[in-house]
Amino acid sequence: MTRFIGKLSAAGLLAVTLFVGAARAGDEGKCTIATKPDTETGRACAKGGRAEAKKEMKLMVKKAKANGQKFTCDGCHKDLDTYALTKNAQDDYKKLVAAQTK
Repeated sequence: MTRFIGKLSAAGLLAVTLFVGAARAGDEGKCTIATKPDTETGRACAKGGRAEAKKEMKLMVKKAKANGQKFTCDGCHKDLDTYALTKNAQDDYKKLVAAQTK
């Protein structure tokens, strides 16, 4: 009986953890920075939340690198969990956009 209760408690804890994790992931998926629809990242954010914006930013960084420019995530974001911006982030974003063409 005790073994059954222990397994039941573990299963309940797992279910709660998964539920809270899913709820938290939904909150984290909402864009709070890239909200301007006139930018590529803003359009990506509107389309698929943070995950889509992150994918777009990585593509932009890759393209800039191919064009001879170097950008990094932590060059503009002081925290990669919240994506809080550094002081120079807006200026660097403009440079990143310009680096999309040779």
